[in-house]
Amino acid sequence: MTFPADLNTLITRNADGDEPKLDPKTLADKVERATGPQVEKELFEARVVMISAAVDAKLAHAVNAKLLALERHNDKDPIYLYINSPGGEVHSGFSIFDMARFIKPPVVTVVTGLAASMGSVITLCAKPEHRFAFPNSKILVHQPLISGLGGSVSDIEIHANDLIETKNRMIDLYAKECGRTQDEVKKALNRDNWMSPEQAMKWGHISKIVYKRDALKI
Repeated sequence: MTFPADLNTLITRNADGDEPKLDPKTLADKVERATGPQVEKELFEARVVMISAAVDAKLAHAVNAKLLALERHNDKDPIYLYINSPGGEVHSGFSIFDMARFIKPPVVTVVTGLAASMGSVITLCAKPEHRFAFPNSKILVHQPLISGLGGSVSDIEIHANDLIETKNRMIDLYAKECGRTQDEVKKALNRDNWMSPEQAMKWGHISKIVYKRDALKI
């Protein structure tokens, strides 16, 4: 068996001096360091951006930077956003949504596991006919959540008003993008609303359930 030269130091021999024996942890760390940049390069060339974490400012920066770089590289071919996210910060999610709408290339969204909360909003950045989901995925929609709210009564009132404004903006977005009425969306967001791909397609959140790669062609 032949191994790359830079892995030779990780190979030892067994007692008989025959078969190579590898230190699994050391090899795994080495391979991860060696293939990480290569995987990113392959994804860039395939015009694929992975959203596989909670939505925050760091993730938004990374995703938006990739979208802009892909646009600079080629502003005509589609970009594929693969989404598996529990959601997160509202403004970071809207940052990704707006950037995907801002760039020239068409964007295709694919829910690969879970698109919850702001993850479900990001899914809507693509045109209705360019929103897909894998057969075992889930989509969760709900109203904005309060986290760590405190301070003076006046400050709480300001935050509350901003949350209401954000909630109304999300209602408008879901209604417009999913082809639903305001009342339908308000009812859907009143509590956690879990949807299977079939339910999400009926709701208007996605257009197709994909089983094979060819189904993603636009």
